Amino acid sequence: MSSSIILYYISQRHRIEQRNSLRILRRSLRDHHNPFEIATEESFFELYRMPKHLCLELIEELKPFLPKSRRVHAIPCYLIVLSSLRFFATGSFQRSVGQDNLSALSQTSVSRCVTMVAKALNNISHNYIIFPKQEDFPGLKIKFMEKYQFPGIIGVIDGTHIKISAPRREIEHIYYCRKGGHSKNVMIICDSNYIILAANARFGGTAHDSYVWRSSQACRRLEDLYTGGERNYWLLGDSGYPLQPWLMTPILSTCNTSEERYNIAHKSTRALVERCIGILKSRFRCLSKERTLYYSPPKAGLIINACLVLHNFLVRKKIPHPEIISEEMNDNGEQTNATADISCRNISSIAKRQRSEIVENVFAQ
Repeated sequence: MSSSIILYYISQRHRIEQRNSLRILRRSLRDHHNPFEIATEESFFELYRMPKHLCLELIEELKPFLPKSRRVHAIPCYLIVLSSLRFFATGSFQRSVGQDNLSALSQTSVSRCVTMVAKALNNISHNYIIFPKQEDFPGLKIKFMEKYQFPGIIGVIDGTHIKISAPRREIEHIYYCRKGGHSKNVMIICDSNYIILAANARFGGTAHDSYVWRSSQACRRLEDLYTGGERNYWLLGDSGYPLQPWLMTPILSTCNTSEERYNIAHKSTRALVERCIGILKSRFRCLSKERTLYYSPPKAGLIINACLVLHNFLVRKKIPHPEIISEEMNDNGEQTNATADISCRNISSIAKRQRSEIVENVFAQ
């Protein structure tokens, strides 16, 4: 046997021994370093974006959806969730998350943990992201009216781009963003308390906000309710969205003081969803514009949805909001053609008349 082959086998054996010793060290660290016991309440909140008692509550809720292992040295359930929360909170590379002295996991282990927890959070998303029922509309209207003096609102809508790595060449054009790079265009509808009522993370950065909206279940449901006779409610959206009887947009060319007042009230109320998105990205930095989700589009969508669920979980538990990240507002593009059963011309004329009534009845004083 040649000397080169012998050296190769020696080096390979040395690598295996190093890997095994590192695995044993990680197991020892995991066994003797419980973040719930070591970290203070303040440092725990900074690392995982929630207090210890809420984290324990979340772990118990996710347990039925996490795969069970019979291995003696399996990663504990609490560590699977904590390492994923750490990744969502920082958006750092998985290797750096795993090398945290409170995690002690390899990069591949962190990757598996993130996938498992993201899927588990998507499985319980129906418990946290709930579009309001018709009987809930009056309460939502009252809250918006009390806070913003704008009638008939049940939610505000906007889109935000989440950066992802370039997908395979066959579908790359779907995710190319007009601002450069690749992204997912995520639609978010929230209420007056920053609770996300509906979201859509299916579409790539090429898709326009209006297209994402028209393809959403929320749009179809509001249209069905409108045709069924429920007509005193609407969402607020920017001029990138189509003017519809159930979606009020700004007046592009104002003619009088009443219309200017309408636009001012519309802008200040719609800023609510921009603050909601800012809170979301400040709390979970993996979604911020300084980070990129280095995953396939479907897995990136799972992670985005998981962060949306966690956002609602924390808002409902009244956890204080972090300092908001200010990001560029989305550019408004041309509106696409309507796909509703009612003709586009009828919808536009009805919506314009409805918007004029709001201006005259509320903002003409």
